[in-house]
Amino acid sequence: MNKETLQQLLVPPAESTLSQKEYFEFLEKAYRLFQNHPQYMATSEDMGDLELAHLLPKVPETILAIYIGINDAVCNKGLVSPFLPRHAHNNVFVFDPQVWPGGDQVPSGTIDAGRVVNGFAPPNNSWNSQWTYTMIQDPDRSFESLWQERGYIDMIPAKFEDFTMLSDHRKSQVCTFIDPEAFGHPVNKERKYLRKARERGEALAGEFAIPDLMEGETRGLTPVVLHQGEKLYVARADFQPCDHCWSNIHPGNDELAVVNENSAIPLNLVISKPQVAEPYRSRLIPPSGSSDFTTDWFFRGKDIFRKPVRQGQIAG
Repeated sequence: MNKETLQQLLVPPAESTLSQKEYFEFLEKAYRLFQNHPQYMATSEDMGDLELAHLLPKVPETILAIYIGINDAVCNKGLVSPFLPRHAHNNVFVFDPQVWPGGDQVPSGTIDAGRVVNGFAPPNNSWNSQWTYTMIQDPDRSFESLWQERGYIDMIPAKFEDFTMLSDHRKSQVCTFIDPEAFGHPVNKERKYLRKARERGEALAGEFAIPDLMEGETRGLTPVVLHQGEKLYVARADFQPCDHCWSNIHPGNDELAVVNENSAIPLNLVISKPQVAEPYRSRLIPPSGSSDFTTDWFFRGKDIFRKPVRQGQIAG
């Protein structure tokens, strides 16, 4: 696809302060960065294979370029963004609307997913849009208890993510802010280098910019600054949502960073959940993309623009 055609296909969302040209320039910059890493960009691929999103159109820094390699039960992608807004991935519990109609009428300790996720939609067409989709709001409400709740149909498990800092941290530093409970997960416990990464985060967090209009985005989260090749598992041992965001806005940066994300739904949770009852079992197609689009819960959920500015080669 030639550059002129691609630029014309980039339509700024309403309320965006960026021009069509600025979207294209960001996409071009991200494309060059992805080319530096061999797991991205085959020789036959170009900028048209990248997905471009703008999660908070009023905030220019929340623009996001994504290279998606796999989008199935396991998801692999590269991410470039000055500021990734705070979000988590929350298990979704599905109920018969004749038992729980939705809105205020949902099981105790849960909330109708449509109230916290802008543009919420079932993971695919095999999941009836008229069913009631809920997320746990009260951390004292266990997923085991919801499996036993009357009207329960099935659960869409939320993914766990593993971030890897691919870029040279001497050229581009990223400060990731994450739920402190993530460091209690066995995977992160085994990563001894995270102690120093947290120390760097505490020392340097104040140097990273938080965009205007995003007050409170990092409140209560632990700052972590990873060096090249280091990883951070975005997960809690109790399967509760693990809030996280990052800032790649630092006065010493020469370029934006590339962060790799590997994600998948936790197998032990999938194995533990009860078998889906007939007649649902035979017709439900499991979610792809590690349940990504369905389970996102953003801190500023109703302000999030979830439709891509331009979808890439693989939908993500």
